[in-house]
Amino acid sequence: MEANSEKLLFAKIEDLFSLCDKYACARFSPFLDGGEIAAIEDGMRFPFGYNTMYFGGFDGSERMMLGVFPEWEEADEGAFPISVIKFTSRHAVKELSHRDYLGSLLSLGIDRNKTGDILVNGNEAYAFISRDIAEYVKSGISKIGRQGVDAEIFDAGDVEIPERKYQTIGAVCASTRADAVIAAALGISRGQSARLIENGKVKINHREVSETSRTVKVNDMISARGFGRFILHEIGGETRSGRLHIILKKFI
Repeated sequence: MEANSEKLLFAKIEDLFSLCDKYACARFSPFLDGGEIAAIEDGMRFPFGYNTMYFGGFDGSERMMLGVFPEWEEADEGAFPISVIKFTSRHAVKELSHRDYLGSLLSLGIDRNKTGDILVNGNEAYAFISRDIAEYVKSGISKIGRQGVDAEIFDAGDVEIPERKYQTIGAVCASTRADAVIAAALGISRGQSARLIENGKVKINHREVSETSRTVKVNDMISARGFGRFILHEIGGETRSGRLHIILKKFI
């Protein structure tokens, strides 16, 4: 994240604490992406006397709001101003993609920070958005692409959310070094993997990796520009030659 963008982000987060103190009630940020959350966690120290929580509408969400609560109020997922819009295709000709749904939302003039994750499940999709724009979105979208859709509004927690879809990949690598794990995940050589890292094209948990020797741990999320995103799901036993069995999950 650029220095000016980071400074502006930190100022907005500091304002949440000031407003929480001034009005003695919880305050919430817009939706934050993984890079912004990582920058906040690495670069800010929250003041004492508040309860804080990140939440995006469901367990495992990537885009989340930060909630700041007074010290006498317990941080509560139910307090977050998040709605879920369930879109259902009326006559599905082809399965719509995440890009299709996001494009329709943004075509309404909505800022990206008003929208959280979008989960696509066959002819349905679940879009997590700021509650204050839910009715506007519902009334403004009757088609996604060229397909007619019906839209229903739910509070987060009041609708059953489909599990994320992953492709499971089994691989063998020399160690849990970043260059070794990435080479195994992408099916490329260690040298190619190292060049991706050295060229700034790899992030682990939304933070750019600069060292090929960086250790990758279970549940770390790896993103390689042009190749997608993976989670190191499991580290298994060793082969006879001392290499490691690993299982990765690729986002699809």
